[in-house]
Amino acid sequence: MAQKTVGDLMHKGVIACAPDTTMDEVVRIVNDTSVHAIVVIRDDHQPIGMVTHLDIVKLFGQDLPRYTAQDVMQDAVILIDVTQPASRAATTMLEHSVDRLLVVETEKDQQTPVGVISTTDLVKDMRGARWIWHAR
Repeated sequence: MAQKTVGDLMHKGVIACAPDTTMDEVVRIVNDTSVHAIVVIRDDHQPIGMVTHLDIVKLFGQDLPRYTAQDVMQDAVILIDVTQPASRAATTMLEHSVDRLLVVETEKDQQTPVGVISTTDLVKDMRGARWIWHAR
């Protein structure tokens, strides 16, 4: 059996916002899309950070519109190519102490974000096949 790739396990698509997006809007986007992180992308389409649930919770009880995504984002955006083995994603997460990586496709030295792979995606894959329930 062939080794699974990052592309096999990732969440396809990227939910993103601009650096100046207010945190009340970031919270709305995160809740409406049920994601655990949103990528912060500049006008030139380059990712500059991520806002995670933990970053948002740090603002609990605060006046959210006073803050922007850039104010609270994690600056480190670790990229991994969609064609890399999933095991490389696990190693990269451990090396950098992060729980998600931005997945990119590379073409002619241009990297385009296409998804996110998280520790949850890896753990789900480790679980194996879903339960099969038999009714009697």
